[in-house]
Amino acid sequence: MGYATPGPSSISSAPPSPPPDLLLVDASPDAAAYAAMLRWSYRVSMTSSADVAKQFLQRNRPSLVVADLDVLDGGGVEICREAKSLPVAPPGLVTTAHSDRVPDALIAGCDAVLLKPFAPNLLFARIGRLLRARSERLRARAHHQHLKTTHLSARSEKLLAGTNHVWPSSHCPYCAHTGVTSFEFCSHRRAWYACLQCRKVWIARRQE
Repeated sequence: MGYATPGPSSISSAPPSPPPDLLLVDASPDAAAYAAMLRWSYRVSMTSSADVAKQFLQRNRPSLVVADLDVLDGGGVEICREAKSLPVAPPGLVTTAHSDRVPDALIAGCDAVLLKPFAPNLLFARIGRLLRARSERLRARAHHQHLKTTHLSARSEKLLAGTNHVWPSSHCPYCAHTGVTSFEFCSHRRAWYACLQCRKVWIARRQE
């Protein structure tokens, strides 16, 4: 008995997955241009108000939040804190022209920092990296919820860290506290660091 070979019309293909949802909170003149570029790859909701952003987070579950630290009515720190309070917290990318505000955002749980001004391709690259880490973390959680091994715990912590990196044996040059966080590169040899104890920031040699 012969078997019919299925033709192209009889082969079902999975529908394409919808693009990730992004919440962009930025009141700067460049915000509209950022949103227009991001909409080529993502579904973007945009607001210039921290209060509106926090209300949005209570009703929706975006895949990622991009928040400017300098929005007027509460700032990106509160937005980041609100996002991290959700049952499944989205990654938080903060942008700012004021590096001295970064420690508060790190304490609030932000996963990455972009210092203004930055090139649009760097924004795309940082968003892509955070979304890939989020997808891997969610897959690991779905498939390995029953595993509580040290290896899985350490891997999850690494993914949650985003592009920030904690250096537990490095000392703050201001307060001598042990343990600092690198959050942005300023060249291939130097990086920005923050102390979450005294909330100071500085530039020093990149650590590997």
